[in-house]
Formats: sequence, C-alpha cells, structure tokens
Amino acid sequence: MSKAVVILGAGASADFGVPTLKNLFKDSQARSFLKVRRKALKSLNDLFWVPRGHSIDTSDQSLSIEEMLTILRDWEQEPTCSETLDAEEAAYLRRVLYVVIQRAVFVGKSSSGKHLNALINLLGRHFDLVTWASFNWDCIFEASYWYCRNKNPRLAVDLENWTTGTTRTNEFLKLHGGINWWKIGGRLHYLSFGRGGDLMTKWSDYADGNAEGEPVILEPSVYKYQDDNYNLLEAQWDRFMRRLCEADCVLVLGYSLPDADSQARSRITVAFQVNPTCRWLVVDPSAETCRRYKRLLGQTALTTVEKGLAGFNNELKANLQGGFPNIDFA
Repeated sequence: MSKAVVILGAGASADFGVPTLKNLFKDSQARSFLKVRRKALKSLNDLFWVPRGHSIDTSDQSLSIEEMLTILRDWEQEPTCSETLDAEEAAYLRRVLYVVIQRAVFVGKSSSGKHLNALINLLGRHFDLVTWASFNWDCIFEASYWYCRNKNPRLAVDLENWTTGTTRTNEFLKLHGGINWWKIGGRLHYLSFGRGGDLMTKWSDYADGNAEGEPVILEPSVYKYQDDNYNLLEAQWDRFMRRLCEADCVLVLGYSLPDADSQARSRITVAFQVNPTCRWLVVDPSAETCRRYKRLLGQTALTTVEKGLAGFNNELKANLQGGFPNIDFA
C-alpha cells in the first residue's frame, strides 16, 4: 500500500493571493479592518510599531503577529513588570490580531486559481493513501479539494457539521486549526465558508466581542502548544507522526519549518530517522528554506525545488518523478 504525506505551509497558499505571516498587515482586507477599528490600529501603533520606528506601511519590516503575541505572553508572565500591561488591553489586542488573520487569509481570497487541483487528482491516482497536513489557517485546501472531488476528505478529529463521503484515499489534518474551526460548548465545530454559510457572521460577532465560542487557531506564538485548544487538535498530531513514519513519499509545499513550530520540527526530524526508505521533496521559492531542510535531512533522501506552487505545476509529473523516483507517475 503506497502512502504519501503532503505538508502545506503558507507558501502553498501564496499563489492564491493569501499573504505570508510577515505581510498580513499589508493585505488590503486587513488594512480595511484596522482603518475602521481605529482603537485597534492606535493600540498596535502605540505598543508595537511606533517604539520601533515603524507604522502599518512598513509592518513587513517589523514584528510579525507571531512576535507580537509572544511579547504579550512574555510580558504577562514577567513578574517584575507584568503590572505595566493592562489585562483587558492584552485580551482585546489578541482578539484584534485574530481578526486581522481572518480578514487577511479569507476575505477576498478564492481557490479559483486551481493551483492545487492537479496535484490532488494526480496523487489520488498514484497513492492508496494521501495525508494532507496543513499548517494554514485559510480554507484554500478544503475549497480546492471540494472542487476536485465534490466531497470532503476524512479527518482525525470529531468535527461537528463536517460531512465526508466514502473516501479512503485522502485524509486531512489541520494541525494549527483554522478560521473555519470553532470551539462551541467545548467541542469542535465546522463553519461553512460557502455561500449561505455562517463563517463571516461568526467572525463579525467575534470582532465585537459578542460571538458564541471562539476560533480554534493555535495562538501564533511560541506558546502555541500550551494553548488550551491544542487538546482539541492533538489527535491530529499523533496521526501526523504515524503517517510520516509510514510514508513512502513526503512532499513539503511552502512550509518553512519556523523555529516556533517545535512540534512540527520534532516530528519531521524523528520520522526521518525512523523511516529511512522514505523520499522527501521540498518545494519552496526560498533558497534559505531549502537550505534549512538540507541541513536537517541531508541530500540522500531529499530533493529540493526552488519554485512556488504555480511554477512547480508547470511540469508537475516531471517534478514529482524527480523527487520520488520510487513511484511511476507515467
């Protein structure tokens, strides 16, 4: 039984117009939200940008949302100066930053570019099991998969309102949660993002502090794995590790393996140690990211391609064949 794991990072969604972490505040939808929410913009300016000589216009050269949220947690836990941070202000800023994420990765974004569709179909024909492991908060993969298959892949967690067909070939792990996964009454719920869905209404209520429940997004900070919501997602991480250890092929699309993602790094490096016959293919336009994987995984079992997803698609079969010579993609 042939098995593949596809790891999706922010780079896999970049060709769909979804901004990467450092560019979230430059996204037009995120900026529109902050322009209306003047109190939120003032707080971000006063607390993070102005002291560093920046503004929203140069935010890509300053702190990322991940660094901002880490600073807030560090500040709260520092006994010598924790009293200088207002707890209500910190909670408000966290909510604002989550809404910035939702606006940037969802509003005005679409899977109509179909950059994932050919890959979904091709891997489905050549593997008995494909595990799609996403670190993204957006809905791009789900929309692409539905367009290709007219059904949803199976999951490793119980998710209210999520329906799957009889598919056994594809499974989906949303490892850091997402804007369309919510905790309501202590349980995971799926919010439909299609026409007539309630996702936008829920986020609008959340922005005003009036929503029932909360989005299940692991806090984008170094404290993400201490987040209470990690317990709801943990079964996915166990499945992720098992699939990596069983895989014949692992394809990494646009995932830079950042230092703050300690759980991901540990599972990838350990799985590489215990699964010596697996082939790895990393697709990323960043030479630095490719060098990072080469340092961690070497050059015997690893192939790197310095391209984005759209460019990789131009010669999809040939690129996959080069990375996975153990599979016949003819």
